[in-house]
Amino acid sequence: MTSQLKLDGNVRTTRVNGKGLWRSWKRNFKNKLQALLDLIDNSLDAAIQANGDGTDRSSFKGRVHVFPDVHEVFEGTSRVSSTTSGLCIVNNCMKKIRPLDKVLEVYDSSKVESGAGDIGENGVGLKQGCATLSDLSFVLVKNGSNKNIELGIVAKALQKEQGCFLPAFNFSNLKDAESPSLRDQMLSIFSQTSNDDVASCIAQYGAASSGSDPNLVIGVERLCQHFDYICSFFDNSHVFMVIMDKVHHGLSEQYVRNAWDAQQKITVNHLIRDLREEIPKTYLHIPNSFDFRIGRKAEKSEFKYWPARMVELSSFTVDVNPKIPWQQKFDHPDAYQLRVFIGFDGMRITDSEAGKEASLYVYSRQSGRLISHNPDARTLLGLSAGGTMFCQGLTIIIDDIAGNLPLNPTKQEVAFGEEAHGEVHKENLMSWVGSVVHFYYSFHLKKCGQKKTVLTRKIAGFGDVLMDKNRHLSLKTLDSSDLTTHQLSFKSIGKSIRADKSSAQEIVGVDTLCRLSAERSSNRNANKRSRNTTDNDSRQPKKKIPRRTKPSESDREKEEVYCGDDSSHSAHYATQPSNPHVPRCKKPVSYQETESDSDRKTEEVNDSDDNTLLATCSRASQERHNTRQKVEDVDTESVPIQSTMGRNAHIEHVEESDSCTKDDYRTFCARLTKKTKKKTAQIKALTEELAKEKNLRQHLQQQIKVLQGRIKTLETE
Repeated sequence: MTSQLKLDGNVRTTRVNGKGLWRSWKRNFKNKLQALLDLIDNSLDAAIQANGDGTDRSSFKGRVHVFPDVHEVFEGTSRVSSTTSGLCIVNNCMKKIRPLDKVLEVYDSSKVESGAGDIGENGVGLKQGCATLSDLSFVLVKNGSNKNIELGIVAKALQKEQGCFLPAFNFSNLKDAESPSLRDQMLSIFSQTSNDDVASCIAQYGAASSGSDPNLVIGVERLCQHFDYICSFFDNSHVFMVIMDKVHHGLSEQYVRNAWDAQQKITVNHLIRDLREEIPKTYLHIPNSFDFRIGRKAEKSEFKYWPARMVELSSFTVDVNPKIPWQQKFDHPDAYQLRVFIGFDGMRITDSEAGKEASLYVYSRQSGRLISHNPDARTLLGLSAGGTMFCQGLTIIIDDIAGNLPLNPTKQEVAFGEEAHGEVHKENLMSWVGSVVHFYYSFHLKKCGQKKTVLTRKIAGFGDVLMDKNRHLSLKTLDSSDLTTHQLSFKSIGKSIRADKSSAQEIVGVDTLCRLSAERSSNRNANKRSRNTTDNDSRQPKKKIPRRTKPSESDREKEEVYCGDDSSHSAHYATQPSNPHVPRCKKPVSYQETESDSDRKTEEVNDSDDNTLLATCSRASQERHNTRQKVEDVDTESVPIQSTMGRNAHIEHVEESDSCTKDDYRTFCARLTKKTKKKTAQIKALTEELAKEKNLRQHLQQQIKVLQGRIKTLETE
């Protein structure tokens, strides 16, 4: 239905149902944070400009500030009350801003043919974001000087079934005696009968608290304060500001009751807290010089999210053809270059609640805006999705800085359907990205002997390094980092693209700080040699054991072992015989566990009995050894067979008369076995206790993070 809407004497015709359009604007975002990020995209479009238009930007510094809209009431110099009524976003711009009546015009935008520099499309981002967050928003612009300022209104109350109404007004804010004040100009215009509906919106803005009545004068004065702020915003000539009044909290009136002001403050603080956490993750290419501040304390945000948490962060470049399938033309001049970052997330791998599968993040445009996230992209990338292959916190980042990927209007997904060859573009993209991911994972898994458990342990071992609070001082943004890369050649294997591992060359980057070292192969080689030696020995015939000679005194001293009782601090020494069939006694291992008195006494008695028994066995064995040596001194070649048999019988008689019998040895071994089992159980209990302590430590660290977040929230309040 055609409608005529009057604004400043001009007639504007629309063909859109204003109420229906407003409802559609509110349905495009998953949550309020996504809507807020969309508005920040517009701010970054203005503050981060692509070079190439001939403008000198050497002295320009981009700024985006987000803070609560607080209305303060004073009596003299004393502040009577302070009410958080909404949220503000302000940014500067290098070049002139389009007139507000064009910016607010429905379905009209300068970004329809946007490329790498701009994020928004179709001119709906500003309207959709404001409608999702608030029923009343104001847009303030300083264009060149204080003489040229503008005010736009995005309000639900102004929308009619006959048409959509987004008014804009021009003012001046000159501080000289000859020019009328901004307050007088606004009151003069909004007091006109033709602007009654606009005046009612400004009066509603004047009722900052829930108990206040709408007041046009207070509303105008609040807007004048914001205009004064942008006119002095770091002496920038072009400044853009959005004010969202009474941000939607998502709670019913019955639940909130009379706590509207408190709930509004909580809603705004939560949005600022979530934004502070998400902003470093949402943008890749915000330089360190950019002034991005969030909250009333204006804390500067740093965009080092991925470099601060990634292990073996590496960079790859692939050529993607958007029109011709890669099976038909492997290399094509029309392909564009796409940068891919791959690494292992050292934070995610230690988080018990987070998945460890290969996670895919897609960033686009010059600012590196996060477009989509797939928590398990193994199937999408043509990789094995069974078991724990391609897991261990594997993270893939697609960086479409040239703006070759088509986006939907809200920048929440890649819109391949908008292209004529969208399916081909998507398949080529995922096939090429999957090829470098497959190479990267195989390359580092080989360092760990093809053992995924070893790879997991090595990545998790960087936890303390990644948690260092001062580590961010040595980090760079992802775009300015010199990361490890590889020189690769590719080949087609069946339905997949794979890198030729034989010709791959690694180029280590100085900014890849957390690196995985190769597993040492010395132990494996030693074990292999040991097994080979054992096998060879088993295949060789047994050698004849030579006849023993009488041991010297020095040999006996070398074979002395300690068999003392630690409880009495007395030392008893026994000469250990050379006979290999007699078990050697080693120094008992001391454990420092806490035991009960009864257990300790029992153990001391057993130790004393064992040592006495062992000493007795050792002396008896030495006597048997001496007797055997005397017999062996006889020349066996001159002794007849009968004499030799008699000698053997004599030796057997000596062994039978030994005071240390087989039962004694069995008793001794049984006691040692019992003590070994007891110590093993103690070690197992200590290991379980250590695991519990580690889990408790991780839980406490998580609680500390939560409490720190609450403290920051309370500080902002």
